[in-house]
Amino acid sequence: MAEAGLIQKLIDIVTEISAISDYRCTMKKLFSNLVQRLKLLTLLFEDVKKLIPDDSHQAFLSLMEDLESAKELLRVGNEGSEIHLVNVYVN
Repeated sequence: MAEAGLIQKLIDIVTEISAISDYRCTMKKLFSNLVQRLKLLTLLFEDVKKLIPDDSHQAFLSLMEDLESAKELLRVGNEGSEIHLVNVYVN
């Protein structure tokens, strides 16, 4: 995957995360804060899209995996029960 394509994928993941809202659990404020902080990454990604060093590919792949995990956690906080959320968080 070309570096610019990888950065675009990161932007897309953050956009998907931004669409998740209305958390049902006691951690609503924590989840909302996480989403707001992740949205800030979009600005960073847009700025570095043109200036990516060649040796940064693995770092961006790792970040993509972490963003996917955050997206799944936030999706569970949006759709799932608190018991299911605790189970996902513990495992």
